[in-house]
Amino acid sequence: MLGFAIAALVAVTNQAIAQTGGVTHIDTVAAPSLRPNLLGDPERRAATVYLPPSYSKRPLRRYPVVYLLHGFAADHRAFMAGAYQNLNIRISMDSLIRAGAVREMIVVTPSARNAYEGSFYVNSTTTGNWEDFIARDLVSHMDRKYRTVRSAQGRGLAGHSMGGYGALHVGMRHPETFSSIYALSACCLASSDSLTAAEAHDWRKAIELDDRSKFLAAGFIPNIYIALAAVYSPNPSRPPFFVDLPYRIAGDSVVIDSSVASRWRVGPLMMAKSHAANLARLNIAFDAGDDDGLRDIPVRARELDALLTELGIPHAFEIYEGTHGNRIRARIEQKALPFFSKHLTAEAK
Repeated sequence: MLGFAIAALVAVTNQAIAQTGGVTHIDTVAAPSLRPNLLGDPERRAATVYLPPSYSKRPLRRYPVVYLLHGFAADHRAFMAGAYQNLNIRISMDSLIRAGAVREMIVVTPSARNAYEGSFYVNSTTTGNWEDFIARDLVSHMDRKYRTVRSAQGRGLAGHSMGGYGALHVGMRHPETFSSIYALSACCLASSDSLTAAEAHDWRKAIELDDRSKFLAAGFIPNIYIALAAVYSPNPSRPPFFVDLPYRIAGDSVVIDSSVASRWRVGPLMMAKSHAANLARLNIAFDAGDDDGLRDIPVRARELDALLTELGIPHAFEIYEGTHGNRIRARIEQKALPFFSKHLTAEAK
C-alpha cells in the first residue's frame, strides 16, 4: 500500500512538472548538405530540442531559437547529460524562466559528431557541408516544425570549444540567418607554424596513421588534427583519411609542409577582417578561462578581442578564472542564455 502511494505521488509530481516546465525530445533532421561526404556519415542527424513551458499552451506564440553547438567528441546530448557540472539545459532553462532571468526560448543542439569525432561546422569536400547543415538544413527543419521567430533577429548561435569555433565561423558567414553569437572557450581560432615538443609528438601520431580503424586509438589531440585537416586541407584523392597534413616526418623531426600549411591560415581569427561588415551586423560575445589546458584558447581569444576592437566592431569579451570546462554550466546559465534573452526578438501573442 505504501509503495502504491509513493508511486502515485511520483506520478502526480511528474505530471505537475510536465505541466509547469519545458520539455525536451530528440528530433531526426534531414541533412542533404552532408550528402557529398567521403566518410560514410549519415544524412540524418539527431538534435535535442528544448521547448519552453508555454509552448503547448499558447498556440499563436512564436519563440526565438538558440542554436547551441557542442564540442569535439560530443553529440546532441552534450548539454543534457550532465557533462558540464551536471548541466541539463531543460532544468537550467526552466529555472531561469521561473526566476525571470531569461525569456522563453527554444534551444536546439544538433549532433555534429562525425567519423573523425567532430566536423567543426565547416563545409568540406571530405566530411560534407556542415556549415550549410547548420545554416540551412537545421534552421529550415526548426522553422517548419516549430513556431519559431523566422528571422535572423529571432536566432542566436552559441557553442563551447569546437562549438564556439562553429558559432563564430557560421555566424560571421550568415548574418542573414543569425543575429547574435556567443562563443564559449572557442578552440582553434588560428593555426601556428611553430610546434611545442608535445604538439610535435601528437603530430607524429597523426602523420603515422595509415588506417581509419586505428583513428581513435591515436588519441584525442591527433584526432583533432585529422579532423582539422579535413576542414582546412581536404584531399578526396588521398585515402584513407582524404586529407593533406601540414607537417611531415623528416628523419627524427616533424617539419612543416609549407604548401599545405598555407591552406591552414584560415579560421575565425583569420577571417575576421574579410568578414568585418558581416560581424558588424551581429551581437557578439565570447569568453575563455585563464587556465585553459588548451593554452592557445585564451591567447587567441585576446587576439580576437584586440582585432574586433581595432576594426571598431562592438562586442563583449571576458577572460575568467577557470579551465576549459570547469565553469561552462555557470557561463551558459549566467552569461550566454541571458545574452540571447536580451538580444533575440520574441513574439508574444
